[in-house]
Amino acid sequence: MDKDPGSLALIESRLRVRGFSVVAATTSEQALQLLESQNFDLILIATDLELVNGEELTARIRKASFSCFVPLIMMLGEGQLAELLHGAEQGFDDFLIKPFDALTLQLRVLLNIRRAEERMQANPLTKLPGNIAIERAVKERIISGGKYSVCYLDINNFKSFNDLYGYDKGDDALRQTARIIALAARQGRPAQAAGGGLSEVAQTARKHDAGRPDRSCQPFIGHVGGDDFIVILNPEYENDFARECIREFDRIIPTYYAPEDIRRGYVQVKNRKGRNEKFPLMAISIAAVTNLNKKYSSPAEIAQVAAEVKKFLKTQSGSNYLRDRREKQIESFDEALEVLPGARELDRDKVEPLGQFLLAAGLINEYQLGEALKQHLATGKRLGQVLIAMDLVRSYDVGRMLEKKLGVPYIALAGREYPRELSRLFTVDYVKTHRVVPVEIRSGKLHIAMCDPFDLKAIDDIERTTGYRVVPGLALEEEFEDFFDKYYNRSEAV
Repeated sequence: MDKDPGSLALIESRLRVRGFSVVAATTSEQALQLLESQNFDLILIATDLELVNGEELTARIRKASFSCFVPLIMMLGEGQLAELLHGAEQGFDDFLIKPFDALTLQLRVLLNIRRAEERMQANPLTKLPGNIAIERAVKERIISGGKYSVCYLDINNFKSFNDLYGYDKGDDALRQTARIIALAARQGRPAQAAGGGLSEVAQTARKHDAGRPDRSCQPFIGHVGGDDFIVILNPEYENDFARECIREFDRIIPTYYAPEDIRRGYVQVKNRKGRNEKFPLMAISIAAVTNLNKKYSSPAEIAQVAAEVKKFLKTQSGSNYLRDRREKQIESFDEALEVLPGARELDRDKVEPLGQFLLAAGLINEYQLGEALKQHLATGKRLGQVLIAMDLVRSYDVGRMLEKKLGVPYIALAGREYPRELSRLFTVDYVKTHRVVPVEIRSGKLHIAMCDPFDLKAIDDIERTTGYRVVPGLALEEEFEDFFDKYYNRSEAV
């Protein structure tokens, strides 16, 4: 909007050539008519347009509901700057001093449109960026070609808390969760504890800071809506970030419950049928998707993979974190220990390999562990297999240790009879290839023993082909081999 036709034509041509759709007006009256009839993403207005009923055009625009939130850029001469600065509140968002070059015009227009979109889409409760900003951030990471990790965070059992304690308390819990997430993500290392001192992990990170990768990939924190959040960060910091989020969430969020609910460890909420139903206390699930092993082409593709990972996490109790690994399967349980933090009572800073865990439990001594590690390195066999073969531990002990550590139920196949009524579900080749055994169908769910209970692709395939919701359990390699030889390699095999 400008009185000067030459200036107006120049601005219009500069913006059109850069892909903007432009509508021009030379009077205040024309401008108001256009604003009433069309929707605009941004308004450029010259300071010398005439008054409208004794008011500045900017004031009229801000009073109108159809344009009150549209970004407004004032165009003025250099001599008008002081007057603008010392004048009353003008209601504009930015300004340009004439004459301005094409690049400055383009940048100011783009930045103001982007800022307005993010302001409109920001979650009103947490003030974190909303869906438009989230999608843009994910697209930028994809296009950049750099390494990134997208973490989707979901609060388990939030609805039961909200129903019991009310929306105000629910909003408080969401705001606190947003603070926990933002603090852990923005520090690029485990967040500082509320008591003032750095956690042990943070202190270790500081000591080894010199050897860490460049922090050029700044974290992005967004609020998808409700109890869903998203964080985009460098994959190098994903593990530390997830662990600190879980630590702080499990430390702080339970305090939002009444003491008696904390003591019980659950709440009772009436369901739709009016009956009391038990729900565990809130926990947090963190599903991570990274391009370290696979390239993604769209935010929707990443979101779909994350949804599948979250679906698996929902079968686990407590707060947990898991990175999608279907393009790079877990090759050993020692590696798996670093993927999924285990039971709630364990110190999440100290996720020892299997050998150290068995040592701490008193099941083996230092010498036995050393001998087992030698065989492990010499043969390439998994440490658990070596320990069992050396008769240092029972397979049952290894299974229970891994169950506690991984948070996945151990299913002992030793001495178990094959449920022949489930023989129709899997072929022999499928059992051998994926190393899975159907165990039972209970409450409409199929329980399966898996040598790799983190094989999400196999879980998805089984759910799709059988129609059952799968509950994965941990099977040990040695026990699976014996079970397979007994029931699948003989003439009477299924």
